[in-house]
Amino acid sequence: MRTRIVPDIWLFIFAVSATLIGLLFIFDAGYARSIQETGSMIPAEFTTQIRLLVVAMVGYVICRYLPIDFFKRSAGWLWIVSLIGLGLVDVIGKSQNEAKRWIAIGSVTIQPSEFAKLTLVLFLAAVLAEKKEWNPAKRRRNFALWFDNVLVPQFKRWVPGFLVLVGIFFIELGKDLGTAGVLFAIFLAMCATGGVGRRSWATIGVVVLIFLPALFMKQAYRMERLTTHTARWETQNVDDKGFQTTQAERGMADGGLFGVGIGSGQVKHIIPAPTTDYIMATIAEETGLVGALIVLGAIAGLVWRLLALAKRATDRFAALTFYGIASWIGIQTAVNVMMANATLPSIGIPIPFISSGGSSLVALWMAIGVAQRLAAAPALAPQEDENANRNHRRWNRRPHLSGA
Repeated sequence: MRTRIVPDIWLFIFAVSATLIGLLFIFDAGYARSIQETGSMIPAEFTTQIRLLVVAMVGYVICRYLPIDFFKRSAGWLWIVSLIGLGLVDVIGKSQNEAKRWIAIGSVTIQPSEFAKLTLVLFLAAVLAEKKEWNPAKRRRNFALWFDNVLVPQFKRWVPGFLVLVGIFFIELGKDLGTAGVLFAIFLAMCATGGVGRRSWATIGVVVLIFLPALFMKQAYRMERLTTHTARWETQNVDDKGFQTTQAERGMADGGLFGVGIGSGQVKHIIPAPTTDYIMATIAEETGLVGALIVLGAIAGLVWRLLALAKRATDRFAALTFYGIASWIGIQTAVNVMMANATLPSIGIPIPFISSGGSSLVALWMAIGVAQRLAAAPALAPQEDENANRNHRRWNRRPHLSGA
């Protein structure tokens, strides 16, 4: 077998394009406030993003050259490490804007939930890739046999789902329901791709119906945020609880088709999070619908390439990992844009590669490194090509894993 390694150039091009666009608009959205507050034209968010881009590229290179078996074998332990990190956030984490998301280590601040998105994808890909069809033995009169052949195997099948819910619970405990929702959406997307059966979907549906209303009622501000959002343009809300959303919505509308010009926008002077959650408001205002679509096109191209690689993959773990990373980036982008244009209330979700945020940037580039490693699997020798094609056709005929 030959060991020719060929990286996927399109993954790199789309990721680099989105990152550079992000740097441009982080500077643009933050320079005015930086001048006002510090006297410097260079925003602190921009310099931090530059420094952490170096860290991100180191993470990318490491993941790019790690053995593929490492990701398969270590996926479970990586998720356990993420659970420990998420638990530490609730114990020693740093709070900001009513949410506890960060761990401060000296001058360095880390957001474990961003890395949990990558480890969740790897964990679910490893679990679902090995998932077998559920054929439980019939219940026997002998309790010991029933316990060994039915109850224990069924319990083992539910352990991964339980561990995922533990991570989501830790994030929600820090009052970060938006990020918890993104992780749950990734979980659902990968379950759909991985072939989770009807009984499992029924159980997931029951869990959602029971716990989703409870989560909203747990914190009074969550229900208030929903009800206020629907009435955000009313006089008592437009300059109060609905201020950030209405100003972002107004800025995006003012951009029209071609925008008011880079550097000429007003919304970045008004809203409190111009370089993070609401950076799309500045992009749409200054470059218009055309510019916003170009920006989103870079991310859409990345998602498209990941899905194309998933479709071509002959290895289930690789295909599920591609799908998972694509789901993560696509879902988070859609949520951020819907938040910026006021389809959704403010829930603190950044747009991948574009918003400022070091942990997010590092985690995303590590994910691209993993995808590159899986995409650059050794090429098969000519005599093995037919086997590869046969496996590829089998995967395309059965895109979902069977099971309960």
